[in-house]
Amino acid sequence: MKSEQTPLQFDLEQYRKELEFLVNIDSGSRCVDGVNQVTDWFSARYAALGWPVEQVEPEPGVYGRSAFTWYGDRDSLDLLIICHTDTVFPEGTAKERPFSIADNRYHGPGVADMKAGCLMAVHAIEQLQQDGRLKGHIGVLLNGEHELSCPTIRPFIEKLSSRSKVVVTTEPGRPDGSCVRQRKGILRFVVRFHGRSAHSGVNPEKGRCAVTEMSRFIVSLRDLQDPERGITVNPGLVTGGTSVNAIPDFAECRVDIRVVHAEDATKVDEAVRILASKPHDADVAIDLEGGITRPPLVPNERSEELIERINEIGRKYGIEMTWGFSGGGSDASYASAMGKPALCGLGPVGGGYHTEKEYLETVDLQERICIFRDIVESIGNGSI
Repeated sequence: MKSEQTPLQFDLEQYRKELEFLVNIDSGSRCVDGVNQVTDWFSARYAALGWPVEQVEPEPGVYGRSAFTWYGDRDSLDLLIICHTDTVFPEGTAKERPFSIADNRYHGPGVADMKAGCLMAVHAIEQLQQDGRLKGHIGVLLNGEHELSCPTIRPFIEKLSSRSKVVVTTEPGRPDGSCVRQRKGILRFVVRFHGRSAHSGVNPEKGRCAVTEMSRFIVSLRDLQDPERGITVNPGLVTGGTSVNAIPDFAECRVDIRVVHAEDATKVDEAVRILASKPHDADVAIDLEGGITRPPLVPNERSEELIERINEIGRKYGIEMTWGFSGGGSDASYASAMGKPALCGLGPVGGGYHTEKEYLETVDLQERICIFRDIVESIGNGSI
């Protein structure tokens, strides 16, 4: 049963028009101008509310611009909302398959992950402020480099998180409608192998094969997997060699590792470094870059309490909120590592993320925006 006291008031046609405009901007992480355009568009919306806006651009022109905007005391936030304005799609994708509507769903690159969530947040906050219901100290971070695992903005996110009582993201709800209470942590490595080139037929004994050393490293790396602990290892990208009749003097491997437990992230990071320090062939040098890019998102007592209260809000709108586990990374994980209550996936429901089949559900879009609005209001006024 939908609440009589908190009516559905959002103009979904205006929301759709704005979402179409945003989706049709190429803002893949490497489309710096597009990321900046989306970040600036949202910054202007918050500035129109009278919120201060701080531009965050540690390496201008290299990564998309981020922005932080706030209401109240920026150094002691009741709630930090983290959104991201970049997507995974390359330049030209929006022209190839622009925003469209079919089967009660919106389609297009980044429609769910997470332009709809960014837009949901600003609509919810605008309504609260216009109705005089916005209380407390609220911050919104528009992250322009999320899909690259926050190479320069991570320290800023951690600083904001340390000053916040609660941290949430407007990442999309899962395809089954669930929000996210727990996520895996991520480790990323670039491993380079430097051998010695030689002719494979004339003098192979003088060569030192970088590809062979990489192969041995990968086999050893896979031994770190532990499905029961939720540790997965993926040597996702490998390159090496220049000719079939030349001993390759260089090879490179890019590795993605996921863990459930924070202590496993530390142990695996150490184990990878030990492997890199002990090549099978002492004449092949191994260079290692990377480490823990996102710690796991782990629920705590306060986050579980918030979940129960959010479930009550959902019931007012006829939505039974459910909460799940995801192997993907989240910016909320930085707050979780500090012991802060952090929740993810509070955005509208979608699916097909990072693919040409990405979509956003419209059937409960009104309710989901209202639920988020009430979450912001309730955390801000201290009622949950």
